[in-house]
Amino acid sequence: MELTFNNSNFRYAFGTYDRVTIEGVPYRPTSHNEVGYVMTMTDETGLSQSFTHTRLSRLGTMGRIRHEPNFYRQGEAEKRLSTSGELISELRVKPRARLSRRSAFVNAFLSLEKNKMIKRTDKSIKENELILLGMALKFSSNPNPLFQTKIELSVDFREAPSPRTLRRWIKEAEALGDEGLVDAMHRRGNRGSNMDPEALRLMMREVRGYLSLEAPTIKVIYENVKNAFDCANDERAECGLPPLRAPSYETVRRTIDAIDPFEREVARKGLDAARKKFRPVGKGLELTRPLERVEMDECKIDLVSLLHSADLMSYLTDEERKAMGLDGSTARWMLSLALCCTTRCIVGMVLTPTATAEAAIQTLEMVMTNKGQWADSVGALGAWDMHGTPELIVTDCGSAYRSDNFRFTCADLGMPVERAIAGSPESRGRGERLFGSVFSGILPRLSGRTFSDIITKGDADPRERAALTTDDLIFALVRWVVDIYHNTPHRGLHGETPLQCWRRLTEQWGVQPPPDMRRRRMVFGRRLTRTLDKSGVTVLNVRYHSERLATWLNRKDKRKVEVRWHPSDIGAIEVRLGDEWFEIPAVEDGLDGVSAQKWLTTSRKLRASCPEQKAFDRKVIRKAIEAITERNSAAIATAGLLVQDWTPERIAREEKRNLISFANGATKKAKAHDGEVGYSIPEPMDYNPSDAVPSTRKATRSRNHKPGAKPASVRNSWIVKGEE
Repeated sequence: MELTFNNSNFRYAFGTYDRVTIEGVPYRPTSHNEVGYVMTMTDETGLSQSFTHTRLSRLGTMGRIRHEPNFYRQGEAEKRLSTSGELISELRVKPRARLSRRSAFVNAFLSLEKNKMIKRTDKSIKENELILLGMALKFSSNPNPLFQTKIELSVDFREAPSPRTLRRWIKEAEALGDEGLVDAMHRRGNRGSNMDPEALRLMMREVRGYLSLEAPTIKVIYENVKNAFDCANDERAECGLPPLRAPSYETVRRTIDAIDPFEREVARKGLDAARKKFRPVGKGLELTRPLERVEMDECKIDLVSLLHSADLMSYLTDEERKAMGLDGSTARWMLSLALCCTTRCIVGMVLTPTATAEAAIQTLEMVMTNKGQWADSVGALGAWDMHGTPELIVTDCGSAYRSDNFRFTCADLGMPVERAIAGSPESRGRGERLFGSVFSGILPRLSGRTFSDIITKGDADPRERAALTTDDLIFALVRWVVDIYHNTPHRGLHGETPLQCWRRLTEQWGVQPPPDMRRRRMVFGRRLTRTLDKSGVTVLNVRYHSERLATWLNRKDKRKVEVRWHPSDIGAIEVRLGDEWFEIPAVEDGLDGVSAQKWLTTSRKLRASCPEQKAFDRKVIRKAIEAITERNSAAIATAGLLVQDWTPERIAREEKRNLISFANGATKKAKAHDGEVGYSIPEPMDYNPSDAVPSTRKATRSRNHKPGAKPASVRNSWIVKGEE
């Protein structure tokens, strides 16, 4: 039995046609053995580098590996040409609303078709239109996401699509998944060229020069186009013909961008002609690889607990306790589980008061997370390091799994979802059997157990014996999973334990690595809207800024921007600038890997110690974070097994109360800066948080900085407008 928590037991699986981006550098797997992989860079250099399995496992746990299966396979390249290429999470509000309607009607039809209630004929679709409308509403979390009084037809759930349109949607969904349902309405309109045919011919002749192994830049091509038009106009002038109007730089750029991307890459960089098959993909339940099939299910815990815990109460507000059922009342909780059907290992587990899409999504994220922190938080002796990207997700027809949020999350992660037929638990036999193991293996040992019927219950009153706290329940569940269940011989594995089976099969096959941190932030992160100003973007009083944001602000006025923020790591956020997303780090060091819950706990502790003070020295804050990590790390890790309530409304409330901020300046009188207008306030070296006084002066950039002069400020230093 493995008793250590490390990464040496892990092995990721990469195919020949995969693109593996490691710490920002794209690679293509070339070969592998029992030690590790040889990766070749995809740029023109063709340099190779070796990575051991241990190093890859460590990088994957840190979220620094992005794995794109079959990226270089012909079918996937053609698929990228047929779809927008962006994540569903990146869509704006209107395109996402249209996608939600299309997906809801497609899933509604397929569900009815599976139960033989409808056919793909005009007559059958028309006759069952009302049933189709009612079923489509079950697959949408919000039938009016745009909150319109007069709903547009493209997002109106009250109007069913025509049979022909519905069949086209079904065909696109079956070929490309939910990504194939993303429309291109933003491309509507007349975008044809109004150039003279002779001018168009002349421009295209020069633009084709872009498709060359010399890889000329767009600027070079534009200069060639101008020279060609100058020569042509001189000849036309000699013949008495009017001159041709030369295209602008933007016209040349758009023309180059309109070239088939696949053709452009082949012409400029070349392509390896040898294409080999990756590997066969099995069907049905003849499983061979870890995470080949992951079943997710949920049911009510057969237990009544007094839902108040000293550790949780210390850093949860009254509203949070009430929302989570921790206000002292008795309740029955839902247990959401994810099971690897090949190895029978439990790879995800979340407690929630009610079945919600958020609980299902958090369980899915836990499948792709190394769960060693939870095992360590309860003092488990075994390892809970099973994680990776599943190849197939199987669920029942519950509302949480029918929701478009869950479906779109799986689509963004490239994981197909299969919903079992309603009323047929035998199609999910492994997952259903797991709940039986939980109930028979652990719950009878706990006080406050309820019973399935009055005969089984007898004279027992569970409420009189409900002395178990939420922490006790989580402790018992995690210890049972890690130390008992995973180390117990399983009949379905021919006497092998789930842990032994996982170790053996990962050594043989490996697993697909989890998504990198940026994709986790985009897919699982919270959607927020923030104001971008000269101080950057602020979330929970943590300021985020970068050179890219500053450059964007120089070109744009103060404005609202879209933000993706992940509560498990407040060290960076994603910000949409134009049509692209960029990672923006926190201004203050030491926040990488710090969770939002730990930051709130730190804020409450410091505010309790100094109620009148809102800004603290960064050294004080870092020491407080370290102290809370040392004392309450187990409690905070345990809280991670509960569904996290990080709605925009809660974040807004927390920003108005309880939160602290970093002190940006000292209280000493500012000295005049030599040769420049204003005063310079340097970052304090020995700063006492009790001396912090909020500044009322407005910080601005210096407008008279001389070239070559000594910089007026360093990090966290500002030029303050002086008095005349």
